[in-house]
Formats: sequence, C-alpha cells, structure tokens
Amino acid sequence: MRIFTSLEDIHEWAFQHGSAIAIGKFDGVHLGHRTLLDRIAEVSAELHLEPAVFTFANNPLSFLRPELCPTPIMSRAQRLDALREAGVETCVMVSFDAALAAMTAEAFVTEILVDRLRVRHLCVGADFRFGHGGAGDVALLQDMSTKLGFVVEVIGSVEDPVLGKVSSSRVREAIAAGDVSAATRMLGRVLAVRGEVVRGDARGRDLGFPTANLGGEIEGILPADGVYAGWGIVDGVRHAAAISVGANITFETDGLPRVEAFLLDFSGDLYGKRIEVQFVERLRGMIAFSGIDDLVAQMHGDVRLTREILGAN
Repeated sequence: MRIFTSLEDIHEWAFQHGSAIAIGKFDGVHLGHRTLLDRIAEVSAELHLEPAVFTFANNPLSFLRPELCPTPIMSRAQRLDALREAGVETCVMVSFDAALAAMTAEAFVTEILVDRLRVRHLCVGADFRFGHGGAGDVALLQDMSTKLGFVVEVIGSVEDPVLGKVSSSRVREAIAAGDVSAATRMLGRVLAVRGEVVRGDARGRDLGFPTANLGGEIEGILPADGVYAGWGIVDGVRHAAAISVGANITFETDGLPRVEAFLLDFSGDLYGKRIEVQFVERLRGMIAFSGIDDLVAQMHGDVRLTREILGAN
C-alpha cells in the first residue's frame, strides 16, 4: 500500500489516471467504512482509476476542540493495517493542522481533491462535512463536481439487523460497556490492542497463572474493566488467552489499571516481545476476593470458560 503523510509528497504522476477516493476518519475501519472501501474498489476496476483513501492522522476535533475529541478506537498504525487488509492500495493520511482548519470548503475541493488527487469519483457518507467551520457538505460537493468533472456518490449507513446503525461512536459505546462481541460484530473483526510485554509484579506466576503484562504505549482502545476470553498473538502465532483489564483490586484497592493476558498452554519468555491481544467475549467484571484461595478458584473457572468459548479444549 502506498502511504502519503503529506500533501506535498504527492508527486504529479501519483494519480495520473485519475482517482476514486473515499474520504472519512475511518476510526475503527468498521463495516460502514468497508462499504465505502468496497465501492471505490468496484469503481476503480470499472473505470481504470486509482483507488485511494483520504483521511487524517488525527481526529480533527483533537485540534479544533480537544475537550470534545473521543478516544480513538485504533492507533494510526492499526488503522493503516486495517485499511491494507481491506485491500486499500493508496492511503493519504495527513495531519489535521492550522492550515487545513483554515482552508475553505471550495479550496479543499479544488486544491486537494482535484489538483492533488485528480479525483474522478468521490465516495462519502451522507453526513460528511469539510472546510473551514464545516461549511462544506454533500450539496456543495455535488454542485462543484458538475463544474470540475467528477462524480459524487453518497454511501448510506450500514444497518446491523440486531444492533442497528453501525458507526464509530456506537462501536466506542459498546467497547466502553465491555460488550466486545457487539463491537466485533460492527467492526467485522475482533477488537484488539497491541503493546510490549513488560515485567509485572509476578503475582500471576506465583499463583500458577503467569501473565503477559502490556506496558508502555498501548495501541487501541481498551474495553471496560473485567475479565475476557480472547487471543494473544505473539510472533505470528495465536494462543487462547484469559485476559484481565483493570486494577487487581484483590491486592490493590487503588492500584493502577493494567492489561494482563494468560496464554493457555504456553511456555516461554515473552518479555520485550510485541503482543496483540484480541477480545472475544467478556466473562465477568472485576471482583475483590476475600482470600487467595477464592481468587485462584475463580481464575481456574475463568480459564475453563475461556476454553469453552474459544473451543480450545
């Protein structure tokens, strides 16, 4: 996948045959986004255009109104990986900054979409807004497109038969509630975070449940505190895992939240390795146990249930 992180990096022959562009934040790259991506792939094949995504490295709200900016579902790297897996051939992912914030809607269309990206077919959602103060909308795009020689296609929202409308905000709400199965259904793939395995307090090892503790900067949004059945992927190998998110309140009432994954039937040194932790189903919330024996008994129960859910018997 070609990746442009600056508009200045787009050379004059990058889109010499014209482009089919999908624009959006693509936070989560959920099933609604996949509809946009699938459509530009179809159009590009039909009209021999360059399929591409235009998005921002940061949510525009992080610059305009940081107090209102939601937690991103994915890191930039995770978004790029998800777009690549979805078949995207070119991604323009630029930082939303003062220059873009000040650009008029008309200038965005002429200078970026037409002059830089040579758009011939544009796919957007019905609520797409752009330009200074969000003045641009689909009506303006359609009006300008007839004069500038490109087509605007509005892609409707995707509706799940059980969950309703699929959107980044609804995915985020499900994750915050610990409903990772609903989030997975809307995302079209398992919710995941990534990070480096660091040394913890070794309590799990002492109890017979050695865990991989994620430290440093964790990529991706964490679900609500609790215990989950899921997977841990290390060196490209997937292992069934019982995962704890949150503080260990049995030992530390005011302890720091953490992510710990007990990889079932795994032995070896994980320290310093990168791990992807995937959340399949929430087993329970965090509980303060009265003693070690009760905690260990519950952990055995969590592992048994994890095996049943994942079919890892």
